[in-house]
Amino acid sequence: MNRKSVTATLLAAALLSGVAMQSAFAAEEKTNPIPGIPSNSLEMWGGKDGVHEWAVALFHYIMLDTRINFLFKEFGNPERQIFLNTQLETMVLGGPNEYQGASMTAAHADLNINMEQFNAVVEAAYNACERINLHYWACNQVIAALAPFTDDIVTR
Repeated sequence: MNRKSVTATLLAAALLSGVAMQSAFAAEEKTNPIPGIPSNSLEMWGGKDGVHEWAVALFHYIMLDTRINFLFKEFGNPERQIFLNTQLETMVLGGPNEYQGASMTAAHADLNINMEQFNAVVEAAYNACERINLHYWACNQVIAALAPFTDDIVTR
């Protein structure tokens, strides 16, 4: 697997599997960032508003990509996904734990997601980072923290 594929895989894991991280945090005013993510990461992203801007850009690219847009059209609600991704990424970056979504396993169990689709989401996420002028390394921090959940998402 080349470096670009590994990076793509890590980002997709972050986006699609971060829900599983919810149980790692107690509901409180503010969480600690995931280990390996600096305590000022949420501020570097522009706070919750910056994370929301990224989530909007993410779904813009997802909905343009024929490898994956049908999954979101058929099984998802992009507006709700933007809302949940904003909550999730804000929490991962050290903001409040307000995540209201299902676990990654439950959310993806019947979708039969393959690695190509997973990597397409990763590409969309990096495109979203570029669109909002977020540093590449800031995207990678979140991806690396959430990457272990790939197996909860890729089921075929």
